Amino acid sequence: MATTDSPPASGYQPSDQLRACLAAWTKVVKETEPQARGALEAGIAQELRDDRQLTLNVLAQHLPWTAEMLRLLMANRDVPPRERHRQAEGEAPVYTLSERLRDLLAAWNLAVDDEKKARAELERCIADELKAHPALTNAEMAEHLPWSQEQVRVIARAHNVPRRRKRGSDHKLIEENGVPKAVTVPYDWYVQQPGADPAIVRR
Repeated sequence: MATTDSPPASGYQPSDQLRACLAAWTKVVKETEPQARGALEAGIAQELRDDRQLTLNVLAQHLPWTAEMLRLLMANRDVPPRERHRQAEGEAPVYTLSERLRDLLAAWNLAVDDEKKARAELERCIADELKAHPALTNAEMAEHLPWSQEQVRVIARAHNVPRRRKRGSDHKLIEENGVPKAVTVPYDWYVQQPGADPAIVRR
């Protein structure tokens, strides 16, 4: 008995809109955010060089990282050891971020927000593309993205995309108790074969 399985891969190519969304997100992830973060880390190192009594614990109170994370970030930035405040020097001054470091922190936070917005827009584009191509599988979409088909499935669910129907392999052997029983083949391939039964239709 011959049956037909799902049609072969669709040959899908991303729309211009999806390409633009992907390019925008990639730029933020690979350029904008890393550059802003690098500048912020350099600014932190300079802050520590300028004030050798400034401890990582105090600095961490003004930043989104722990003192231990700051220690790791500053490991190769030639930051001198911290000096302990001496009681003879009077009360330790209350630390506030320098204007330079505040600006760098604000720029990095803006880059992080831009990445979130670009990611959300990219996911919306992916969902729109899946809705516009009902036969397109998550695996086929994932081939054009830096994510797995499982991540595409998560995105699709979040945007209420109708569930995809999995495509079978080109030819699949069906067995029963270890004995071959049937073979599924792509419909477009089957109808071109000599002796194809016209009663068999695509499903």
